[in-house]
Amino acid sequence: MPITPQMVELAAEFRRRLLLRERQAASALVRYYGTIWGQAQTEILALEAEIQQMRDAGEDISQAKVWQLERFQRIQRQIEGELDRFVGVADTTIQGGQREAIAAANREAQQLVQSSFLPRAGFTVEFGRMYTGAVEALVGVLEDGSPLAELIRQRVGDAADDFAATLVQSLALGLNPRETAKALRQSFGMGLTDALRISRTEQLRAYWTATLGQFQSTDVVTGWERMASLDDRTCMARVMLDGKIYAKDEPMDDHPQGRCQMLPITKTYRELGIDVDEPDFSRELGPEWFERQDAATQAAMMGRGKFDAWQGGLFTLDQLPTLRIDPIWGNSWTPAALRDLIGGASESD
Repeated sequence: MPITPQMVELAAEFRRRLLLRERQAASALVRYYGTIWGQAQTEILALEAEIQQMRDAGEDISQAKVWQLERFQRIQRQIEGELDRFVGVADTTIQGGQREAIAAANREAQQLVQSSFLPRAGFTVEFGRMYTGAVEALVGVLEDGSPLAELIRQRVGDAADDFAATLVQSLALGLNPRETAKALRQSFGMGLTDALRISRTEQLRAYWTATLGQFQSTDVVTGWERMASLDDRTCMARVMLDGKIYAKDEPMDDHPQGRCQMLPITKTYRELGIDVDEPDFSRELGPEWFERQDAATQAAMMGRGKFDAWQGGLFTLDQLPTLRIDPIWGNSWTPAALRDLIGGASESD
């Protein structure tokens, strides 16, 4: 059964809702993390003032001296304790997002399948009872079996060590407060960056898994088609994979920041015993969409090096998607490096 205009519109709306839910969860994590940073700043400023007084008194401020200061040790304990609490907040927030994503996928996948059939055909899709235990197992657990909280703790916990090392080095070197604050935000922000990445990845994973479960619960669906979000922010791998057909049992293989959607492919009317012609509709796919963009947009999306090499006929667009396998995040498609596309060239994209 061809993809219908209604299905494309519904999928775009469902993707918008999914990303909105993800942003809401991310905002909660950002606010909490910002509170931790704000609480630490007062102590950090006091420590900087204490260090400056020692310098003014002619004392040598070494890294060892900083580590020995009671105020620094108190800041470090505070950061470690707050980050440990943040792990619990992140775990609860992400699990809540996963459950919302699963519930939404169960509803929306059924709507997508039903939208494949014109109302005048009078056909209603029957969905089997999906075994939710397999999907619910995703909540709080990654594919490799590691508890979600433990993964967050590993990633966020590193931020405390980086924070301490940066603070000690900045104070020992005598950096001004503005430079110190900038360095601390960069090292401390690593924990938030990883937490946000985990949050989005796990919500998308839950949504896609539940969607696939709904597709598999009815014999009307025979497979699914990838629909990328086609704009100048979309990576070239997803642009080229837009429209790719997958078997009914193949999971979504997208990166942690992916914005792709799954469109169900259904049996034809006549395969279902209904004497109705198939809808005459075909959507514009990623490669076609990219080909009609102006040169400036194409160069910006590909990178100048790849754009020039492509224009010179050194590779074709279908060579861009490269499958990468990560033991935690799973399979994902990324754009191939220029040196891999043309063999040993320097990367200038």
